[in-house]
Amino acid sequence: MLRRLVPATAAAALLLAGATGCSAQASAADCEPTLHPGALSDGVTVEGGFGETPEVSIPEDLQVLATQRTVVEEAADRSSIVEEQSLVGVNMAFFDPASGERLYESPGFAAADQSAEFLLVSEDAANPLSESLRCAAPGDRVVVAISPEEGSQLAMQLGGDPEAPLVGVIDVVSAGPLAAHGPVRGLPNGFPAVVTDHEGRPGIVLPPRDAPAGTTSAVRVEGDGAEVGAEDNVIAQVLTVGWDGTVQTNSWNTGLMGLGNEQQISQSGNTFREQLTGAKVGSQLVIIENESDAEAKVVVVDIIGVG
Repeated sequence: MLRRLVPATAAAALLLAGATGCSAQASAADCEPTLHPGALSDGVTVEGGFGETPEVSIPEDLQVLATQRTVVEEAADRSSIVEEQSLVGVNMAFFDPASGERLYESPGFAAADQSAEFLLVSEDAANPLSESLRCAAPGDRVVVAISPEEGSQLAMQLGGDPEAPLVGVIDVVSAGPLAAHGPVRGLPNGFPAVVTDHEGRPGIVLPPRDAPAGTTSAVRVEGDGAEVGAEDNVIAQVLTVGWDGTVQTNSWNTGLMGLGNEQQISQSGNTFREQLTGAKVGSQLVIIENESDAEAKVVVVDIIGVG
C-alpha cells in the first residue's frame, strides 16, 4: 500500500478515500477536519522538525477507541490545502505504540534528493489516513493515532499488530488538484479544440482535416509548479483520442497514470513523454502524434505531479 506512483502504473497510487470536506472553492478557514486531537495524538512527543526523520515518545497504556489527529507543526502559508480530489506529496513514518518500533519510513526523510510519496485523496469511502490530512497545508506535520478498528489493514501491511492502534507522523510536502490549473492559452492552427467541464475533464473537437505529419505539441493551460525534467517520473491525467474520434485512453475514468521518464518510453509505450519535459506541473499539453508507422491521434495531458 505504501508505494510511490511508478512509471506506467496507475494502480500504484495510494488511494486514500474520504477527504471530501474541502471543495475547490473553500478556503483554509472554511475547511473543517473530521478528526480531532485525542489523548494519544496529543501525548506523542516528536523530536525533529518538519522534513527531518521523526523520533517519537509514545504514552504507555493508552487505548485508541477512535482515530485522532494532532497538527504538531503548522505552516504559516495556508493558501494551498488538502481538499477533495487532491494529489498530496508526503513523507510518513509509522510506529507500533506498544513497543515504539518503527514499522515504516518514507525514503524522503533520510535523503533530501528523494521525492515525496504521493497519496491520492478522493471522495470515496472514509479512510483514516485521508481524514488525517483533511485541511492540512504543505509544511504541516501531523500526528495520527489510528484505532485498531480502522487501521487493521494498514497495520498488517506494515507488519504490525492488526489488533493494536497505529501511530503515524506525516509531513505534508505538497498538495494540488487532479486537473490542470492556470491561465488558458489558445492552440495553434491545425490543432483540435479542447474544452473542459467544471471538474477539469477535457473533451476534444477534431478539425475536419488530416492530422499534421510528425509529433507536435502546445501548452493549453500554463501551470506554475515545478518544471518537468527528463529524468522525472510524471504523474498525469491522460486522454488519448484517435483522429477518427475513437477514445483510446481516458485516465479520468480509470485513475491517474505514471508516465515514467524519457528513458522509459519504450517500456511504457507513452511515446509522447519527451514532449512534457520543460513544462510545469499544473499544465495541460495537447499533443498530436502522426508518425508514418502509426495511426494519428491526439493526447491531452494534465501534469499533476513529478516524482
